Amino acid sequence: MMLFSGPRITPYVHRITLVRAKNITIFARFNSTKTPCQASETRSQEPPKANIRWYYASDVPISKPEWFRYTKTKDPESFLPFSEYDSNRLERAFKNKSNKPIEVNEDKLFEVNIDKFELSPVYWEGPVYEVRRGLWFTTDGTPLPNQVSKKLEQDYDVVKPYLFENNISKKKSKGNKDKISKFNKLRAEKEKQKQHKVDLSRQKDVRNLDNGQLVLYFNESKAVMFPDTYDSDFQIDAIRYFGPNPVSLLGVNHIQRGYTEELKESLFDKLPENPLPSIADTFQQEFGNVLGKLSSDSGESKKESVDTDNSIDNDVDDKHMQQYLEADYDLDTSESKSNREIEHLIFCIHGIGQVLGSRYESVNFTHNINVLRNTMRKVFEENDDYQKLAYPKGNVDKSNNRTQVLPISWRHRVDFSPSRTQQENKDSRLPTLSQLNVEGIRALRNIVGDVVLDVLLYYEPKYLKQIFTSVTSELNRVYKLYKERNPNFNGKIHILGHSLGSAIAFDILSGQSGTIKGSIDVSKDLGFEVENLFLAGSPVGMFKLLEGKNIEARPTKDYEPSKDAPIVAPKCKNLYNVFHPCDPIAYRIEPLVSPKFGDFKPVPVKFAVKGFNSQITELASFGDEISDKIASAVKWLNITKKGKTADAKSIDEKAQQENALGDIISSIAFSEKDANDGDEEESAKRKLTPKELSILTSLNNTGRIDYSLPMGVLDFSLISAVSAHISYFEDENTAGFIMKEVLSKQNPPKNETVTLY
Repeated sequence: MMLFSGPRITPYVHRITLVRAKNITIFARFNSTKTPCQASETRSQEPPKANIRWYYASDVPISKPEWFRYTKTKDPESFLPFSEYDSNRLERAFKNKSNKPIEVNEDKLFEVNIDKFELSPVYWEGPVYEVRRGLWFTTDGTPLPNQVSKKLEQDYDVVKPYLFENNISKKKSKGNKDKISKFNKLRAEKEKQKQHKVDLSRQKDVRNLDNGQLVLYFNESKAVMFPDTYDSDFQIDAIRYFGPNPVSLLGVNHIQRGYTEELKESLFDKLPENPLPSIADTFQQEFGNVLGKLSSDSGESKKESVDTDNSIDNDVDDKHMQQYLEADYDLDTSESKSNREIEHLIFCIHGIGQVLGSRYESVNFTHNINVLRNTMRKVFEENDDYQKLAYPKGNVDKSNNRTQVLPISWRHRVDFSPSRTQQENKDSRLPTLSQLNVEGIRALRNIVGDVVLDVLLYYEPKYLKQIFTSVTSELNRVYKLYKERNPNFNGKIHILGHSLGSAIAFDILSGQSGTIKGSIDVSKDLGFEVENLFLAGSPVGMFKLLEGKNIEARPTKDYEPSKDAPIVAPKCKNLYNVFHPCDPIAYRIEPLVSPKFGDFKPVPVKFAVKGFNSQITELASFGDEISDKIASAVKWLNITKKGKTADAKSIDEKAQQENALGDIISSIAFSEKDANDGDEEESAKRKLTPKELSILTSLNNTGRIDYSLPMGVLDFSLISAVSAHISYFEDENTAGFIMKEVLSKQNPPKNETVTLY
């Protein structure tokens, strides 16, 4: 009999018996005649089957595309579980030693390389993340690294702790504090040197993991890991004494074998509940942060600026990507969700300034398209009008809007970049654009250069050819890949171009020959027919006006485009030009079809979910405080209740009295009834002539091309020019409009009424 002296495990299993004497717990130890394998003859000699769940990292990528200039500097700490459906598929592939990538996550947009344990996007170039086969876990639900988990399982098979007799008793608190305190003090080097080291070969429940850690197994599912410097008689005995019940032993980490739902709950509790800020808000915040650095930029050297940017941006980008990875995708996919029937595939082409995405992940185009995909899904779920379009025969599946949107990124494929080195620009005679930049307000100049540069490149023949080749090749590559991954897809293809991306898409389709020639890998022609071309926030109208081109529909299938012709004819069935009233980049298209069409007001897009009148009611419900603020704004902007300025005698006076912002607020703040008070006439309307209607329906089956998005009553952030231009992808009305036009199956109208200016 002795007070706790630490039952060193010899080739025999020691039982600990509690003897209570005068309220003091005493431990008796005696040898058993059974070896570990003989501990319980009634138990199965086979290890119990563990519940395995696959995970992927979300915070630190293994690698990023080369243009990010990324180097991994730390290991990931945040991991997300694959859905049960995907996890089971990954486990089967792992056991079958499959060498094929396994498609996973929402709509199978990602794939896992089983051999490398890596997760990467399927249809676009993006960060690659570590994948773990969750067999052994920490108490907070994090799966241990694959090599550690593999070694733990190998030692588990040797030790066979599932055969240990379960004689773990509840320890009394008296005396425990002293043991814990003494244990933790032994971390000091001097104290540790006084302790007698244990012969680990005689510790049958302890194994060396060969990574600076030891493991002590308690039973079939519980164990602890601790540093291999904790090899004294007292330390190991103390760890064993407290058993699987977590106590404050420094450096001792409890682990468990097998996935449980408690681990999932623990993990998801750590995920942020706050929604991501809008694209516009995030961009404006980062833009403001850059502007805040302007005063300190003037004195810094170019090298210091580049080094600082690279060191800071990696961590910031990783944080942004983690937020997007955790919030952008459906984490609970199922067989039905993963195998949605798709009838409409929408390719989205980004616009100016995408080079910013290599430094500012908030404007990363892939995230924008994820937002658009989610916005479409949300609008579809909340509005039965869209559901009826997708399922005219009934049996509606609210989780499937039958559309898929995929990003088409091109900017990184163009040789020229502001910060490329001479070698990267392949011409040692020339400096970089950064070297030409003057010292003042460097941060602002860098951002403006990133944005404006794309437009300048668009008018340089050398780079224009690269842009067309890059976009066409990427469209064909993604289409071919999608068909390979979805052989049953026979739906329609649509293109959505934003900003400069709309001009690229328009010009590519205008330059397409009459028929598809050759394989789909050629750089000139697309390998598919385009049903609808959507231009969003598009400068195409201005570009074509400067080029002196009119826009017409293609007369025949054998039409061949010519650069010298005074007209351009995009090869698509329907052309849409969608814009926000406050977008300074957007221009109309219809006047280029015929100048008299400039007298027609664009078609107002209806609210996707709520009508305008309901928002007026919503505004009124906020009471006098909101009304007073609007009235003050109206007064400050010097506008009347009817939104008209006083008569001016000259052009200069009229120009000075123009107030676009005032007109916008005025049109929002006052109802139609107020606007029509007095002797103001209603807007004039007229029907299109048969010829006019024929011209417009040849370009768009609906009979119109220009569509103006509505202004939300409380959505004053969209008044910002930046917000108006970059918010299309998260705007419900844009998503609803595109989805409605894609899903609609209607004949051309026999007559059309237009509203005149």
